[in-house]
Parts: sequence; C-alpha cells; structure tokens
Amino acid sequence: MRAPSKRGTPINARRYRRWTNRFGAYRDPVTNVTIEGWIDQFDDGDKDLAARVLDSVEFYGQAQIHAAYRQALAALQGWDKDPAKRDGAWCFAAMSGSAGESGDAMLYQFRIANGLDNRKYNDTFVNRSELFRRTLLPDGDPKRLGNDATVVLLDDFTGTGKQVCDAWNDPATSFGALLAGVGKVYLIVVAASRTARTKIADETSLTLLPVHYLGDSDNVFSTSCSHFSVRERSRLLHYGKRADNKNPKGFGECGLLVVFQHRAPNNTIPILHVDHNGWTGLFPRHD
Repeated sequence: MRAPSKRGTPINARRYRRWTNRFGAYRDPVTNVTIEGWIDQFDDGDKDLAARVLDSVEFYGQAQIHAAYRQALAALQGWDKDPAKRDGAWCFAAMSGSAGESGDAMLYQFRIANGLDNRKYNDTFVNRSELFRRTLLPDGDPKRLGNDATVVLLDDFTGTGKQVCDAWNDPATSFGALLAGVGKVYLIVVAASRTARTKIADETSLTLLPVHYLGDSDNVFSTSCSHFSVRERSRLLHYGKRADNKNPKGFGECGLLVVFQHRAPNNTIPILHVDHNGWTGLFPRHD
C-alpha cells in the first residue's frame, strides 16, 4: 500500500493529474470526470478520505508487471534461454484452466517481459492439456515432464489462496496429482498476501514465488495499517456495505487496495471496483 497524502491535502488539478497518470492504463478509462464521479459518491466530510484511498492504491501497470516477471524468472536456478544449457525439461503454463482468465493473459505478458515471445519458444509455453500430456510421455522423450523437469505456472495475484488450492486439489481435473511426478512446480505471481502464502504452502506442493509480498499492513481495515484511523475504517466499511453488503471488505476480508491494469482483484475493497445501480467503482471488473 502506498502512503497517502496528509489529511486535508487539497483535491486539486495537481492531485488529479497524479491519479490519471498512474491509473491511465486501466482497461476502462480513468479520467478526471470518472474520478470526480467516484469521489462525489462520498459524503462531503469523507471526500478527503476517498482521495487518500486513491493515493494509497497500489497500481500494477505493464511496466511493473514486466519488471516483476523478469525478476522472478531470473531467480529460477537451472533456466536458460538456450535449451542446451537448461537443467532438464522446462514448461510454462497458466495457472487458470480456462481461456480468458488472468493466468492466460499473464502467460503472454511473461513471454513479452522475458523476450520469449519468438515462435521458437512456443513448445515451452503450453496449455493445461499439453502440460498433462507431457507428464505421460515415455522415459527418454526430451519433452517428458518427469522428476528432473521444472513446471512454472503463471498468474497475476493471489489474495486468499483459495482459487489456487481449489484448482490444485480439484478431483475432477486431478491437477495436482498429474504434476506429482514433476521435479519442481513453481507458481509465479506478481503479488501475494500472507494469507495466500500460508494456505498454498499448507494445502499444495506448489512453490509459490511472489515478487511483491503483502502483509497485514496492506489491509486497510487492519490495526496494522497506520494510514487510516478507526473512524476512517468505520466510514470505509459503511461505503463498502453500500457497494457490496456481502463482502464490504473485499473477498476474504482482505481489505486490499491493489489494482492491475487489466483488472482489480476481488480481494480489493469493493468501493474501488463494484459497479451497479447503487455504486460505481473506478476500476470495474466486469464479472
């Protein structure tokens, strides 16, 4: 979470310019008009609070995502662009199982970030069905994913770890079981919460590799978050209930202020992304 401006800082053209410069890459246009409309949903006494929430949003644009993916790949021992210099077989795939989900988009961004978008690397980047097929190839096949192989799964973010664990332990797909014979299985994400890191470690055999670590201080409703007062947390909860009465603190009560250029996670507080007749989020998810 970014440190917000001091309380009472003018909500002026300079501040608007900072917001539009940071959030301009979001897939729905973030302009002076949309920001003003979002802030106007708050009572007059809470407009300063609304502005400080926007100051605190951790926005991951393409530059930040690519930098994270370069850092993550560089940390993996045994990888090399040259197949002859790699330790064993390597395969990269999206964590998500359906086309169009975040992992699918992140796989492409990972390739671009690491200069692996040339067609000569196509065999290294596969979908799930091909991933599973390679675990069943006979010994001696260079594409076989056995105990000397490395599989790297890609996604953008994990907030509670539930989606990852559900996919890994799904009896219908046997995802985790099919990769049980692979030597190393990593899940690279741009960011992960402490809750997600613990859950994934406890319930899967994945090695989670987040580049950005989120802790209790990143939860706007946590007493560990020093940027907002008790009164301000109460007001944010009030507006959160207007936006999403079921999850006023975000899914899993994560209370995060995280937004990616392609989508806001549902663990982010709903006043930022929920869009319906009673509330208009600045970063709609289009669920």
